Amino acid sequence: MAFDSLSIAAACALFAASIGAWVLSAPLRASARLYVRFAAMLFAALAAAGLLGLADIAVLFLLPLAAASLMVGAVARFATPLPVFAASLALILGLAGGFAALLSGATMLALAPVMFAALVVMASGLNGAAVIPVLAGMALLGSSLVFLEQGAREGLFLFCAAALVGLAKPRARSALAVQQ
Repeated sequence: MAFDSLSIAAACALFAASIGAWVLSAPLRASARLYVRFAAMLFAALAAAGLLGLADIAVLFLLPLAAASLMVGAVARFATPLPVFAASLALILGLAGGFAALLSGATMLALAPVMFAALVVMASGLNGAAVIPVLAGMALLGSSLVFLEQGAREGLFLFCAAALVGLAKPRARSALAVQQ
């Protein structure tokens, strides 16, 4: 693998977004904060794998699990928090999709949970009447579509960073709340 400045910059941007998401998620409720931070660490591992040249394999395992974690965090933040069984089932299905993709070589087994998670993130953002989480869901969907294209790892990293920061950022207070 030839290292170029764009791939290094994209991996560093994803790593910096992971650190930033960890810090930004501090004011969130624990039901959302824990899952966003878990996804941040998975994306940091993906960035490190990208710098080591192992991103093509690591993304099959890390992307579905991180997307499932972001989905559970978004639902907990913008709708009713999922019960423990449902949250565990979502994470297990993401993990199973990643393992199945690693063992079979069929990348769609890893991307199906990512696409489903992106749609759920967009729906929960619409439920909470928040635009940024909807855009974060679109970025997560874009990361899964970019992964299908060979040689577009930089785009995958940048879409993952956008989705992570978009879901970690706490809501801005409205002007009416500031005036009161």
